[in-house]
Amino acid sequence: MRKPLLILALALLLTACAKPKLPGCNDVSCRPVSDDHTMTIWWQPDMRNGAFDYTQASVNE
Repeated sequence: MRKPLLILALALLLTACAKPKLPGCNDVSCRPVSDDHTMTIWWQPDMRNGAFDYTQASVNE
């Protein structure tokens, strides 16, 4: 009787420490950045179709 409760308690403790994996990326650090050849445009949240909705346009030199 005690063993299943102990396993359940241990599993709950371990899941509380795990980072949640949310779909999409809301952090600036995981967004693609512009470079010498492309400009990255991130759309406003109300104009997006998904979490990764951005446009990369070629830059003419």
